[in-house]
Amino acid sequence: MTSAFDALDALASDAALEGFGEEAVLIPRRGSQYAEAAADADRMAVKVRGIFSALAATSDLRGQSRGGEFRGTTRLVSEQSAFWIAAAQVAELGFRPAKGDLLRLPARCGSPSYAIAAIHPTSMGDLNLLLVREDVAE
Repeated sequence: MTSAFDALDALASDAALEGFGEEAVLIPRRGSQYAEAAADADRMAVKVRGIFSALAATSDLRGQSRGGEFRGTTRLVSEQSAFWIAAAQVAELGFRPAKGDLLRLPARCGSPSYAIAAIHPTSMGDLNLLLVREDVAE
């Protein structure tokens, strides 16, 4: 039996997906340390609906310095990309996404592809997939 809070969370998730959601294709892959990741025959590619976000991030690289040497820091600008999948969609997947799986966004210009670098589940059953841009040969 679901609680009132679970029902409210489901309504909020549906509203967020309605306003900001987009369709992606999740392609399971089987990774190898020294070879290109190949399709995983045990898990089929599926369409998922979620919320993609990419924001600029800066990181300071600080090395070892002595005295007055190297007063400045090197600043690195990068992009943090993530794809959020609501708990209801996670339950319908049939499998759990894994590190190294491919996520393609076909509705975006150039149909960008991202490898899943990390998976962060929430206490409500949602999944936050942290992504790394990947060039995929057709």
